[in-house]
Amino acid sequence: MTKARILAEARTVFARRGYAEASLREIAEAVGIKTPSLYAHFPSKEALYEAVYAEVVAEHTAFFDELVRTSADLPPLPRLRHLLSGIGAFYRDRPEQHEFSMRAAVDENGPSGQSLREIFLDSESTLAEAVRQSYDDGVTTGAFAGGDPEGFTALVFVVMDGLFLQYAHYSPELYAERFEQTWRHLSALLSA
Repeated sequence: MTKARILAEARTVFARRGYAEASLREIAEAVGIKTPSLYAHFPSKEALYEAVYAEVVAEHTAFFDELVRTSADLPPLPRLRHLLSGIGAFYRDRPEQHEFSMRAAVDENGPSGQSLREIFLDSESTLAEAVRQSYDDGVTTGAFAGGDPEGFTALVFVVMDGLFLQYAHYSPELYAERFEQTWRHLSALLSA
């Protein structure tokens, strides 16, 4: 039994049932141990959930950090598209992670809400800086109309959150169609 196995099984159970409905007994059974053995690694259900949440956020952050790295040399508009397309690319191969993240968005209002929000907000700084830099580069080169870089960064994050929700509600084909519509309008607004 390893801590990694506990985290993996807990992620599956939390993704399927959510924090409130998941039980330590169910997680322990999935690992093949008795419930008290979990306490050797995590002092509480809340601590286990927070560890799973931090692990999921770290994977998400690593993926987007790589997108930032691979898009750094692109012109501003294709760079932004590359970053926005990461939502579908990330969750396409990670349906369990999408389900966990959907439930976690609700659970942030639960018992560990503040610490979960802090984990999430700490994770987005590289992506926020990349979006801001894309905007600044677009304004500098004359590709984008000037304005408010902080407001633009907030807008892109709101669009990303919307894409995250769209991914949950629509078929891959309809999601792709909506992404293209959104991108077409956003790029036209930027270039105006």
